[in-house]
Amino acid sequence: MFDEVTLEALAERIGEEYFALRQRAEVDHRLRVKGRGRSRFHLENIRALYALLDRLLRLTGLREAGRRNALAVQVRERVVRLSRLPRSLDGLRILQISDLHLDGQPGIGANAAAALRGQRFDVCVITGDFRWRVSGDFRQIEGDMRALMPALACPLGVYGILGNHDVLEMAPFLQRLGVRMLLNEAVELAFGGGGLWLVGLDDPHYYGLHDFRRGLARVPPGAACLLLVHSPEVIAEASRHQFLMYLTGHTHAGQICLPNGRPLLVNARCARKYAAYAWQHGAMAGYTSAGIGASGVFARFFCPPEAMIHELRAGPAAE
Repeated sequence: MFDEVTLEALAERIGEEYFALRQRAEVDHRLRVKGRGRSRFHLENIRALYALLDRLLRLTGLREAGRRNALAVQVRERVVRLSRLPRSLDGLRILQISDLHLDGQPGIGANAAAALRGQRFDVCVITGDFRWRVSGDFRQIEGDMRALMPALACPLGVYGILGNHDVLEMAPFLQRLGVRMLLNEAVELAFGGGGLWLVGLDDPHYYGLHDFRRGLARVPPGAACLLLVHSPEVIAEASRHQFLMYLTGHTHAGQICLPNGRPLLVNARCARKYAAYAWQHGAMAGYTSAGIGASGVFARFFCPPEAMIHELRAGPAAE
């Protein structure tokens, strides 16, 4: 899908070894059910299960309600108090969107853009899964990405990581559209006279190719760091590296939940307290996004799609 020069440049940038590992893992991905990451069995790859669920929604008359719910994007704001946040970064506003699954329903990009219109934030991060399908031509998402990108415009730019639905060739494609992809890499953002490092890792859930050593290679010791990982499955490892915050997605916060918001399934190998919304692990704050899109079936119940604006504040968290 891309010329050899583009792929050679990507291989040089991220390293031949990692480039080859990712490509081999993507071939394995086509086996559908078994993966090589933190979770070895993947419900999202069992088509019959979701065909059955879609049929049940049709039979019960809930399919259209589920579709409407899945398009009702909520833009939320929260203040995150971080005791180790440098004062220079106080007030930084981070828009997090996740799990767009843009080829799952026509118009998702424009729908999300309409919800985000007029919002103020300094930087945008996209925590993986740009597409619904796990194989085939990913360029089907281009129209929706182009519809969404103007709504993500902000002073410090748009950054993204790959999810378990995304392939390596998507990185140069997304960068041409304006998303700076972090592939076990880090970038420093200048804000308020100080700096914040964004570290973006590859997907741990399916591919298992997240690499903290490579991701942190350029980061000075003691620097303020924020981590982007597609799934909440490497929290214990991340906390040992003293990240201020861990932003993630993958679970859709359940997508289809009970009326009390309890998810029926989260499809992640982690404690349930880390599978949805705000959490704390020692000194590291975290947030698992409910996501913008939907997977398996385009429906949501008691779990609206969301875009979250995290406003960072220096100081101890409220008791």
